[in-house]
Amino acid sequence: MSMSVTKKLSPLHILIILFFVFITITLLYLPKHESNKKPIVQVSIIDTSLSVDITPYFQKDKDIESLLKDYQQKKINPDSLIQFFNAKKLPHIAAYFEEIKNLQSDIDTIWFNIGKNYYSTLGFISDPVIAEQLIASAARCFNKALSLNDKNKDAKIMLASCYVQTNNPMLGVKMLREIEKTDSNNVLLQMQLAEFSLRSNQLDRAIQRYQKALQLDSNRTEIYAYLSEIYMQKKDTLQSIYFIRKFAAHISDTALKNSIYHYIETLNKNNH
Repeated sequence: MSMSVTKKLSPLHILIILFFVFITITLLYLPKHESNKKPIVQVSIIDTSLSVDITPYFQKDKDIESLLKDYQQKKINPDSLIQFFNAKKLPHIAAYFEEIKNLQSDIDTIWFNIGKNYYSTLGFISDPVIAEQLIASAARCFNKALSLNDKNKDAKIMLASCYVQTNNPMLGVKMLREIEKTDSNNVLLQMQLAEFSLRSNQLDRAIQRYQKALQLDSNRTEIYAYLSEIYMQKKDTLQSIYFIRKFAAHISDTALKNSIYHYIETLNKNNH
């Protein structure tokens, strides 16, 4: 299996990641942007029976091993594990136990959210084996949501997005375009299509889709950061600063906000 090339993170990327950690684990809808990023999973058909392998984590960390034993002996419940792994900054393992916790659930939105949690961690994973497990797990959950409610359009969008991550991306893109024919004002759809425009280096198209998503829902704070990053790629520093300011204006964490303003000052100095 080939491994995708990971670019060095820019200061703005770091700020965005800090923001996403801050709101963890309400988690992201999207992974981080890399416009020339290759497909993560080199398979044409997603094997949705594949699951996250938690064994290596238990073998490397005595605290985790002890916690697992307590769980196996029913001394603690899945909620304790979910909280623990979120605190350990291992949200994909937290998602695994979230799925275990809800195996008997017949509520489609629960399965959609678990799938979204799996999918959202992809931007922070460089190991292609783990990435494949995450995409398979996400697709399994989105499929489950659709089996419970075939009108869950967001689950269809995210299932298509899973296929875009493979070496058969046009299958997913075709699914997304079919949805767009009847529901072009779906915010999640526009955000996912923007993400995939970036993958093919269609920066202007990505900007258009993100702008449309903001028109539909101005509370999608992360879009301001994404637009700032795109304009930085276009070497339009003024527009990049404009959107990173709007991003800062929408967050409440003082330390992060100050870091962003410091970053803006650096950009302004370098721009003169």
